[in-house]
Amino acid sequence: MKPISSKIVEKTWKRIGGMSPAEMPKLVSLMNRKQPFIIAYLMGVGGDTLNQDERELLVYLGVVVWQIMSQGSVSLPKITGEALDKAERVNMKMLEYLEAELEPGFTQVVKTILNSYNQIEVLRYVVEALMEESEEEACLIRDESKGLLLLYLKTVIDCLDKY
Repeated sequence: MKPISSKIVEKTWKRIGGMSPAEMPKLVSLMNRKQPFIIAYLMGVGGDTLNQDERELLVYLGVVVWQIMSQGSVSLPKITGEALDKAERVNMKMLEYLEAELEPGFTQVVKTILNSYNQIEVLRYVVEALMEESEEEACLIRDESKGLLLLYLKTVIDCLDKY
């Protein structure tokens, strides 16, 4: 898939952010029909590790990512549970590798991954949204959960980007 532009990311993010609370369940329902495995994945990953606010944020950002990726140059096929599991395993291995790196190497490896990532604007949106969320007093998004949320959302982006 061609990289999604920052313009599309921003436009979609604003559109969904401007929706009324009553409209969001309809969008989640639509995603459940079009991408049932992604919704199931987002609702099931993290087990008891994630609190309610973190789980809600994960699903919300997952819906936004799906909407952004739907604006791409090709129509998205239904993603399978197998594809999600495979992408998550790859991301977990990458995370384990990065954790083993020393500080100077770690920073360089992260920069390399980000610079070579096909959907950098979509990933940048996810990172910004996770950082922004911690500033909201009403939300209880723990710093230690942000890495997991990013990993799960990157897994979804990776699957959607393959087409």
